[in-house]
Amino acid sequence: MRTVVAPFLLIIQANTGAGFALLNQHQANKSPTSTICYANIDHKYADLQSSSALPTTTRRTAISNSAKLLTTLLTTTTLTTTTHVGAIVTVDPDRYGDKELKMATVNIVKGKVRDLLTANPQLASPFLQLSMHDALTYDASTGEGGPDGSIVPLTLGSSPPKALVQLIPAARELDGLRKTLKRTTEITMADVVALAGAEAIETAGGPRLVVQLGKGEPRLSVAKEMGGLGTYPDLSGKGERVDVIRAFRRAGLTERDVALFYGVKVAVEKVVDDIVTVEEDVQEVNEMGEKDVSFPSSFGGAKEKYGKQIGQLDKAIFASILTGVKKKDSKTPDVFNDATVAECAQTYAKKKADYLKDLRQAYGSWMTLGAEYTGGGILLFDSNY
Repeated sequence: MRTVVAPFLLIIQANTGAGFALLNQHQANKSPTSTICYANIDHKYADLQSSSALPTTTRRTAISNSAKLLTTLLTTTTLTTTTHVGAIVTVDPDRYGDKELKMATVNIVKGKVRDLLTANPQLASPFLQLSMHDALTYDASTGEGGPDGSIVPLTLGSSPPKALVQLIPAARELDGLRKTLKRTTEITMADVVALAGAEAIETAGGPRLVVQLGKGEPRLSVAKEMGGLGTYPDLSGKGERVDVIRAFRRAGLTERDVALFYGVKVAVEKVVDDIVTVEEDVQEVNEMGEKDVSFPSSFGGAKEKYGKQIGQLDKAIFASILTGVKKKDSKTPDVFNDATVAECAQTYAKKKADYLKDLRQAYGSWMTLGAEYTGGGILLFDSNY
């Protein structure tokens, strides 16, 4: 039996990003709306802890899951062949050294991102959007693209796609952060972008997220080609829902991923709005007798490893969104006017635990679309460290 399981697991390790995206896309194409919203999410990071080996599972489950993925891969021969040739997101879990060094890297990057968010909370949503834009460069039909950090140099280029222009200040901050970190810490832009998006979610009261470290440097030629094709939708909430959903599906994702992303985006922006209100209304006299703005501790002190989370990211955000849809509130993202996305929002509005679990799993999947692993086995790092 072990000789049967091992080859399947090797296939999974070599094709995780493309394979699971294919499974998601296959499920979306064949399933009714309720199945997309209620079925167990097919993301590869479900309930995983940091490990230097492949996830532990039962033999029966391993065979079942491996066979399912293998069937998908074998029935899409052209796609998987292209993935090996053209995939641009390479991941080396050993890039930053042993486990202690990897944790140190995570803490340094997250601490610096926290400093940026403390100084300018309005960066939270743009950081999240940049990480999602980076992921949506993945094309499930060819296996090319994926979150390799190329979104930052593309945004800062001479002719960025229209949807990225509003994200230039955030991209500039991440570019500057990466340059600063490089003086003392080995880190790639892809990992900086993924960790920045995760930190934006966590500061809004979201779950601690699993982030895969060790991505390689971006291939700018592919990024420029993607930009020229105009494949970047407006993720600000003002973009046409048809364009947004098309981009998610192109990446092998479903309307549930759309609901998850926009749900947390709205939550992050609500937190920022509350912070700005407090900043404007509350003042205290410091030890020098001067009036200072009392900045809430929600993003944590600038030098703290982890700060206190603000608000509560749960089903309430979806209840608020659905109310906005009924009232035709212009601030409600247009994607929630799509019947399937709206149904997923209703599903999460009723089940708090499902939303938080799926968000945690989904973010890890988004940030590894198209990934191909080199060197050691798959090694995940939970930002709770």
